[in-house]
Amino acid sequence: MTGISTVTLIFILFGLIILIFSASYFVMFKRYGKDAAAYDPESKQRGSIFFKLSSAVIGIVVITLILSSIISIFAIKRVHSFTEKINTGFANGAADLSEAAMIADLEDQVGDQLSEKIAYVNEAVNSYMDDAVFLQSYMNDIYKNADNYHPLQVSDVSMDMAGKLSLYKLLANKDIRYEEGVKEEAEYAANIVKLFKPLKHVNSEYVDLYVATETGVLISYDDFAEIAAAAEESERFYEFRSRDWYRQAKNDREIRFISRYVDSFIKGNVTTCAIPFYDGKGDFAGCVGMDIYTDNLYQTMVNSNISDNMEAYVVESSGRILASKDMEEGTADTSFPGIEELKSKLDSKGTDETVIYTVDDNDGKCYIGASYIRHTDWIFVVKAPMESYTRAATEIRSDIGNSIAVISKNFDMTIQQVINHCLVIFAFLLVLASVFSAIHSLKVIKPVRCLEKDVLRFSKGDLSHRSKVDTRDEIGDLARSFNGMAASIQQYMETIKIVTAKEERIATELSMAKDIQTSLLPNNFPAFPDRQDFDIYASMDPAKVVGGDFYDFFLVDEDHLAIVMADVSGKGVPASLFMAVAKTLIKTHAYIEDSPEKIFSFVNKVICENNQDDMFVTAWLGILDLKTGLVKAVNAGHEYPAMMLPGKGFSLYKDVHTVPVGCMDGISFKQYEFMLPPGSKLYLYTDGVTEATNKEEKLFGTDRMMEALNKVYDKTPEEILSFMKKSINDFVGEAPQFDDFTMLCVQFNGISTQKGGES
Repeated sequence: MTGISTVTLIFILFGLIILIFSASYFVMFKRYGKDAAAYDPESKQRGSIFFKLSSAVIGIVVITLILSSIISIFAIKRVHSFTEKINTGFANGAADLSEAAMIADLEDQVGDQLSEKIAYVNEAVNSYMDDAVFLQSYMNDIYKNADNYHPLQVSDVSMDMAGKLSLYKLLANKDIRYEEGVKEEAEYAANIVKLFKPLKHVNSEYVDLYVATETGVLISYDDFAEIAAAAEESERFYEFRSRDWYRQAKNDREIRFISRYVDSFIKGNVTTCAIPFYDGKGDFAGCVGMDIYTDNLYQTMVNSNISDNMEAYVVESSGRILASKDMEEGTADTSFPGIEELKSKLDSKGTDETVIYTVDDNDGKCYIGASYIRHTDWIFVVKAPMESYTRAATEIRSDIGNSIAVISKNFDMTIQQVINHCLVIFAFLLVLASVFSAIHSLKVIKPVRCLEKDVLRFSKGDLSHRSKVDTRDEIGDLARSFNGMAASIQQYMETIKIVTAKEERIATELSMAKDIQTSLLPNNFPAFPDRQDFDIYASMDPAKVVGGDFYDFFLVDEDHLAIVMADVSGKGVPASLFMAVAKTLIKTHAYIEDSPEKIFSFVNKVICENNQDDMFVTAWLGILDLKTGLVKAVNAGHEYPAMMLPGKGFSLYKDVHTVPVGCMDGISFKQYEFMLPPGSKLYLYTDGVTEATNKEEKLFGTDRMMEALNKVYDKTPEEILSFMKKSINDFVGEAPQFDDFTMLCVQFNGISTQKGGES
């Protein structure tokens, strides 16, 4: 008997054994299934869904595993291992040789790309330098031999120059007096326009050409005059002496290139080339500057003639990527990985040398080639992933292996014949097992599908629907659980509707209360646009939707301004209602009495008449005489105000305190007076400012408040409050706000300011 016939016989015998086993198992299952049908659903002997599924699946799994194992064993024994070893060794050897050759070629390509691009960019940089040196020489000659030049008038910037190449001047700051000190120097320096015009005409990359003198005059030749002209006259200054391009060129006494940045004046990405020039004594006199659109230069370096498998970068020594292959304009700055290693290798070679080395990154092993660009702190980098160049070697390895595999075809034919015999038996048994499995699966899956439809119907909104599946297995249990869950959900949804309706009504009422409370406070700024003798600004941030803090300010008459800052005890709706009453009483009586003491006495009496909840309000009330600056005030248990006198910072004014309004009837309030000279400011606040708490449960405190105030003591009231709010929010961070915080700042300018004079 041949080997093939023996194998076939073994398969037939195994098939018969499996058939007998499957038939026996089927009979036992049918019998058990009938018995199980009579069992109570709660009985432990009831038929389970696991039993039903396992009876169908086990037959397929057992047959498949046995046949697959036999086929694998016989196939593996017929494989000639020595043929595989020869094929593998040959393919690997050839591929290794190819890979080594490709890597050597890759190193050459990286070096060639680097040399070519460095030569290109050095030529461009040298061109910029030549123009800069030419301009420097001309300026040196103007300062040494001024008699050889005629002064040229330089116009102030104006909108008439918009969109046209124009020569105009800008001063560094408002303290420079052009006509008195620097006009003559500027008009001689303006002769540089004779060179600016041809340079600008020849080289479109020059955005702006300019001369900046140490005396504070900048003479510019460009077509961006409307940007400066559009600014307010008080803001039409450019303090170039603090700019990096000016300071570096001045300090280094040589030409400097400033890497790409967004220029705040011309609103674009530029690189500045600056070079110093000197007067006849050799002293520093200023800088000649050229703003250059270098995006085209960068993109030509990193895109033009770069291999598809390579990437090129222009990188600052700090690591910032100035340009990369296919980099889009406006892309956020990113950092080149491994910049420290790259600089270390370059620095060890020398300024004009190149380095080529390998690194491991997210793209696998890569070749890095790099070199400094002369006269700048830029580095040109070429990166080539090794895998993209050695892929061909891998393909060669595969092709050789496939070719050699043909040689083993005759050996595989014998194995294939065995497999064919096995597959015939396998197919027969698989059909048998599949029919057996299908019959039982249909019985099992029917109630599952019914339950699926029930769930889908319920999920679409029919909450009253219940499942009718009542099998005696886990599916029946699941259906009964589903019905119980559906009933609970239906009841829960009804409850949710009722609760939601109540919450929406409460939220609506709170929102209306907030709008009403906000409308009670003066919140249109500037509050008195026609008044120049004072400026005032206020803000309130409640801890809840509505709060108990409030402020107020109003003109009692043309010469007296009333100012109120108060904090009601408690929070939420009760505090907001109490606040509305207190604010209304104070303002109403302020028009009757000119004394804060009498106003608070009246308000206290009215509040105490029907104060069943024992609420009270701490308050500060002052009436400012806008003619004299005299302030009459009462502090009813409120925070100390902060005062800023002319030429000084803010300091706490520790005034006389009395008890809060509403504490007890019949009390008297101590009134005091102080002067606000013209130029003074008064800052009022509630305890929510000093008691703002961060995650570490630290308070913002009075010291931090005064420190923040004195950082902006010379700003307007609106700017002061905006800075204070930011300082508090930065300190608190993500911690919750526990208390309202309210602030008000008034600046007294004096009666002469109101009339148009100097205060």
